[in-house]
Amino acid sequence: MGDAKKRVKSVSQYIDMLDASILFLCEAPEGEDEMADFVKKHAKEYDLIKRGSGDGYATDGRQWQWFLVKKDVADRISPSLVPISTWRQFAAVEDPSVSIDGEWKVALPRLKTVGGVKDVPVSSRVSHSFYREPQILRFNFGGAQHEVIGAHLKSKFTGGKPRARKVGESFDDYLASSKKVREYIAASHGARVKLSSEALVIRAYIDRRFAQEADPSIFVVGDLNDGPGKELMEREYLLHDLISNLQGEVFFARKFLNHALFDQPTELRWTAKFKDSLDPEREEHILLDHILFSQALTRSGTSPLQVQSGAGRVEHLLHEEAEAKFGRDVLSDHRPVSVDMIPRVS
Repeated sequence: MGDAKKRVKSVSQYIDMLDASILFLCEAPEGEDEMADFVKKHAKEYDLIKRGSGDGYATDGRQWQWFLVKKDVADRISPSLVPISTWRQFAAVEDPSVSIDGEWKVALPRLKTVGGVKDVPVSSRVSHSFYREPQILRFNFGGAQHEVIGAHLKSKFTGGKPRARKVGESFDDYLASSKKVREYIAASHGARVKLSSEALVIRAYIDRRFAQEADPSIFVVGDLNDGPGKELMEREYLLHDLISNLQGEVFFARKFLNHALFDQPTELRWTAKFKDSLDPEREEHILLDHILFSQALTRSGTSPLQVQSGAGRVEHLLHEEAEAKFGRDVLSDHRPVSVDMIPRVS
């Protein structure tokens, strides 16, 4: 209990240090009552943006997602959450593979015996849905409506873990080393398929918004959990890159999303340290947490809000100052990502 109280106090002060006007929390208290109590006691300058009576959050597990908005800002921008049923409907209209109840089909690899041959990878179509439904903040500014899609996508956790792949060991040799390895690769492959499909469902919602407005003002933020074996899975199994799924295609440039960290130095563009057991030679500093935004918010865009060059950053300095003050094991193992928005001057 002493450690828990220390963590709560440290996180409260960390939120004050961040001093964000709009804050999206990926792994926060479970349930509206518990989160409201946390905000009342430990984030007093913020309003918790809650759903209306009878409209749930469609979230399982203990890691819930919440938007906090500074009280003085909330008074000016009228923040609210888009109903789950609305965003599901929009995605389903745009993508016929998505149903209005929030489910869709994915093809996952399974190891089966076929014709007497063991461990043959065979695709099996199963239903999938969000474990943590994305929460979409809507607010008004400058006579226009803006949306922030907050997401914490499927975890890369796949259960049992085999031995790590050795440095210099070929992927073929690693696969041949044991059935446990092959089962883990199949599970990792399946996790990447599910993850990729979740990104495509969010993209379907964004594409639908472009069918409703000429130039919508949209952000996508959160922990997108890209892994394990990110590049290996893309190379060996032709799986899509997660961020590319969200950003869209350059052939439809008006709908393409920009990344807030695009113009930051490579050595600063990471938010977590992760030793990949499938790809031991991969750099362990990885970018899991993102902020993307539509063309309307660029310098030549039409939104009343603007994101200028260099406005996005990973808060390395602030995070390490907080760790020095509170301890390295007290705060999140992910570093915050931020972006500055300013009013557009016509």
